[in-house]
Amino acid sequence: MVRMQQDMPFSTKIRLRQIRCFVTVARKKSFVLASEELGLTQPAVSRSVRELEHLLGHDLFDRSTRGAEMTERGKSFLDAAESGLLQIWQGANAVMGNLDLVEMVRIGALPNVCSRFLPPIIRRFKTEHPGVTVRLVPGNNNDLLAGLRRGETDFVIGRLSTSEDMKGLAFEALFDEPLIFVVRAGHPLAAGRSTLQEAVTYPLLLPPEGTVIRQEVSRFFAAHGVTRLADVIETTSSDFQRAYLEATDAVAAIPRGVVQVDLDRGTMRHLDIGAEEEMRGPVGLTTNPELRHGAAAQQLLRLIKSA
Repeated sequence: MVRMQQDMPFSTKIRLRQIRCFVTVARKKSFVLASEELGLTQPAVSRSVRELEHLLGHDLFDRSTRGAEMTERGKSFLDAAESGLLQIWQGANAVMGNLDLVEMVRIGALPNVCSRFLPPIIRRFKTEHPGVTVRLVPGNNNDLLAGLRRGETDFVIGRLSTSEDMKGLAFEALFDEPLIFVVRAGHPLAAGRSTLQEAVTYPLLLPPEGTVIRQEVSRFFAAHGVTRLADVIETTSSDFQRAYLEATDAVAAIPRGVVQVDLDRGTMRHLDIGAEEEMRGPVGLTTNPELRHGAAAQQLLRLIKSA
């Protein structure tokens, strides 16, 4: 276990870089993924975290386990670290905001929310507030929540995550959305009723491991005795999913809202294998209580809640 140096006050030695590296590793649960997000090498990220641990006098991560699992002291330090970063960001933004006269609302949203739920709401909002810039940031649930904690977005519209991921955030359900299995029109399974066992014999397009949607799919597979997947492509890109489905016999597990237009047009077919009712989860509004919303953001929140 590392021990804190006593020759200088802690406050004179801590660096913002060390805090950013710790928070990113904690949220990504991986030194490799954290280094990619931060644009640093993995040794540089590891060194920064080690320096912070040395200053604190305690290990923040359990290096005897696979991945980047926090120790109990690491978990207790995370909230304070995130809060500190957010306050620094807000202070800097307040100063720089004096130079920027254009009001902006920043929304983090899942791809299916971007394609179906938000367009009519944004259209109405822009009719009433043409001078306000709306920045839409698509992504997967984990990245969106991490961005919200850092103050990079004003709020997030996504699926309800685990209690650990939602710690310190507030969630308000908006609607339930099912996950379904889809194939291209003309697929061998599209003609009649199919079974899950038949579907998994084809290449599968699935969300990446660790995402909320993948967890729901994995629970569905386990409940129906599917323990091994032979051919998997992991992606959250709806554009790739559509293009790949059209060109192959792959089967995709995907939120219905992402492909509703394709289903209506008849270019894709829904496989009725009982997943729609079993894989249904709440999509809602996640906010960070530590963030202050401007007038424009508050108005957009009201439109979203009333939709």
